[in-house]
Amino acid sequence: MFAVVAAHSAVAASAAQAAASAAAQSAQQQAISQLAGFNGQIKSKDDVNVQYQLVQPGQTTPRVQNALQGKAKSDGEDVLTPMLQAAATNVLTEVTKK
Repeated sequence: MFAVVAAHSAVAASAAQAAASAAAQSAQQQAISQLAGFNGQIKSKDDVNVQYQLVQPGQTTPRVQNALQGKAKSDGEDVLTPMLQAAATNVLTEVTKK
């Protein structure tokens, strides 16, 4: 009986992991599609601004608050990805401080 329950648990865990992986892949594909759509709207000399805050739960004062700016040099240029990478790096640096 125990071996059967353990086998069912392993199968269920494997199925849950596969479903989570498929959902993550779908979300990633959707994000890439949306970014491509956004980039298609960018025209030369457009300004793009990203503002973000990192606020610890239960707090009101941000640990990090920043505004990033980019300017397109050509139509369809991906100016958003480098700004999002910079924001992610800043947030990761802050949350990994001891």
